[in-house]
Amino acid sequence: MTSEEFYLTLSDAVDRRREEITLVRRVVGNEEGTILEQTAAVMALPILYAHWEGFVKEAVAEYIEFLEQQDLSPNQAHPTIFSFAMRKRVRGLLQSGSIERMSDFADWIISKATAPVRFEDKSVETGGNLSYQNLKSLCDSLKIDVAKIESDRRKIDALVSRRNNIAHTGRPLRLYRSDVADDAALVLRLIETFEAILKEGVQDEQYRLQQPA
Repeated sequence: MTSEEFYLTLSDAVDRRREEITLVRRVVGNEEGTILEQTAAVMALPILYAHWEGFVKEAVAEYIEFLEQQDLSPNQAHPTIFSFAMRKRVRGLLQSGSIERMSDFADWIISKATAPVRFEDKSVETGGNLSYQNLKSLCDSLKIDVAKIESDRRKIDALVSRRNNIAHTGRPLRLYRSDVADDAALVLRLIETFEAILKEGVQDEQYRLQQPA
C-alpha cells in the first residue's frame, strides 16, 4: 500500500461516514414536530457516536496495514511501532512467566532482528468507550499524535457519557434537532481532523525511528 492509496482509502471512509451522518440528521429533521421527535433524536446519538468510534477503528486498522506493507526493519521503525507489533507475544509472556515461554520469546526476538516488522495482533482496542483518554492511549501506542483533537476532549467525553446514558441506563434524555445537529457537526469535525492527523503522520513518516530532514 502506497501513501497515496492510504490517503484515498481514508478519504473514501470519510465520505461514506459523512453521507451516513447527513442521513441521520435528515431523519431527525423529518420527525421534528411529531410524536417521534424525541425518539428520533435519542436514537440518533448512539449512531453518531458509533460513526466516530467506527471511523477511528477503521482508520487505525488501515494505518496498521499501511505500516506493515512498508517492510520496515526493527532498526528503521520507531520503538513504539515495534512494541505494538510485539504486544501479543509480550502479553503471553507476562501471563505465563515460564522459563520455556521466556526462551521462546528470546528466540522470536532474535529471529525478528532483521526481518520486516509484522503485526501478529492487528486488533484495534478502544475499551468499548472511545473517551479522549482511550483515544490517546490507542494512538500513543502507534506513534499517532492527537494533539489537534485535545481541545475537544471534554466534548468527546460528554458525547461518550450521553451515549452510555442511553445505551446502559435507559434514562430518557431531552434532545432536540439542534442537539443532534451539534453532535453531528462535532463527530464530522473529529473524523475529518483524525483523517488529517493520520495523513500528516504518514507524510512526515512519524512511524520511522529517524524522520527525514
